[in-house]
This record gives sequence, structure tokens and C-alpha cells, in this order.
Amino acid sequence: MEQLQKIYGAPHELLHVLALMLIGRRAVKFAQDHVIVPSDLTTAQYVFVAALPAIVFFGCMAAGMLFLLHASTPGQAGIGVAVILAAGFGAAGTFGDLQLIWLKLSQHNSER
Repeated sequence: MEQLQKIYGAPHELLHVLALMLIGRRAVKFAQDHVIVPSDLTTAQYVFVAALPAIVFFGCMAAGMLFLLHASTPGQAGIGVAVILAAGFGAAGTFGDLQLIWLKLSQHNSER
């Protein structure tokens, strides 16, 4: 598990930092295993920042699936499987972010 965190931790957190940069904000704190985002983000900004790693990793996994489905040689099928596996581990690491999004949206809806 520690090995997976070493491999996927920094890219995952850098995607959060990239999302913050895209909306014109900066991380309060950045580390290899977490990013602290500003507390004054709107709900939409928060969801975007938290969801970007999931979008990227699940998108790569879907691309790998399409590549596998359209493979015409065993080598191409192997590449598809490798992409699915590599992106799948990254996608699995986003479930905590997806839970935080769910909690944020639940709070937002209960305040209405």
C-alpha cells in the first residue's frame, strides 16, 4: 500500500493543485499525501478541485477500456490492460475525494 501511495500520491495531489490554479487560487498547504484547499471556495469550485483527479484517472481507465475493445493484436490488448490497471489504481485512490464531495453536497443541500 505504501508503494502505491508513493507512485500515485504526488500525481493525485498535483491534480488538485492544477485544479486550484485553473480557478485562479492556490493551495494553503501542499504535501505528497494531501493538499489543503482554501476554506472560502464556492461549492462548485470545491467539487471541481476535489473531482479533477477522479475525472483524470477514470477517464484514462475508460480510454484503456476503449483501446482494449478495439485492439487488433495481443500486444495492443496488453497495452489496453496495462492502462486499465495503472489508471485503475489511481481511480481507486480517488474514492476518499468522492466521499468528501458527497459530504460537501449533502451539507449544501441541508442548508437550503
